[in-house]
Amino acid sequence: MPHLPPPANPAEFNLCLQWGAIPGDEINEKLDFLEANGFSAVEIPSGDWPIKNGEELKKAMTGRKLFIATACGPSDFSYAEPEKREAEVQKFLPIIEALGAIKSVGLILCPARGEVPMGFAELREDFVTHTGKRLAEHAAKHGTSIVLEPLRRHETPFLRQVADGARMAADIGPGATVMGDFWHMGLEETSFMGAFICAGKLLSHVHIAGLKERIIPGVHPEADQYVDGFKGLKMIGYRGAISFEGGWPRDPADPKKSIPQEEKTKLILNMVRLLREQWEMA
Repeated sequence: MPHLPPPANPAEFNLCLQWGAIPGDEINEKLDFLEANGFSAVEIPSGDWPIKNGEELKKAMTGRKLFIATACGPSDFSYAEPEKREAEVQKFLPIIEALGAIKSVGLILCPARGEVPMGFAELREDFVTHTGKRLAEHAAKHGTSIVLEPLRRHETPFLRQVADGARMAADIGPGATVMGDFWHMGLEETSFMGAFICAGKLLSHVHIAGLKERIIPGVHPEADQYVDGFKGLKMIGYRGAISFEGGWPRDPADPKKSIPQEEKTKLILNMVRLLREQWEMA
């Protein structure tokens, strides 16, 4: 085990669900489910969702022991044309303001996806010194952050490891943080624990999914082992959300058919049990 000074505050186990995975139709119905079943946070969609629904969500959160984690949605700043990169920046400015108003942890961003027309060095420099930096400064001004998400190698030309994201966030400065995603990390990292330790205090969010399939943890319990990563989170005193991002198993009799909601709810509760047990083991 690495020898690190103990964190100033002990880590917290804050399970979270993304909005679309939470049973229920109304905001209060979804939040009631989270509170009743061992969750501490909620992850919301990006785009115009926080702008349209932020005030209603903020009102519904009053008096609850929940916090608003990140907003998750698509982003890409790798356009060769400066005006397109500027349009991407302008698109996210009002979203960041809305997230700050509801005290969200931040906005998840990926600097580049797929094949890009810009060179790696040029793209990284532009994001760190211009596009990403401007968004981070705006986020800091409004009491939130941008959250850099490392992806897998077939998804992005760079930013594939948590340590890379932490270095970029440090280079950008205030208002920039990094996240880790167990699914992406399963391919790109040699150690879950080591990745989280590298991020340290810059780690603000974690995504979790099954490690054999990108579905809800617990369907393949022999593969879904997170103790090593949880050890790293405990060592850095992590207090952010651990949020499920993934799909659902399919009906073997009809793979094109989604499983019913009651089965999804059972799987959610099974995930809570599994992850809580592994957190205690860590």
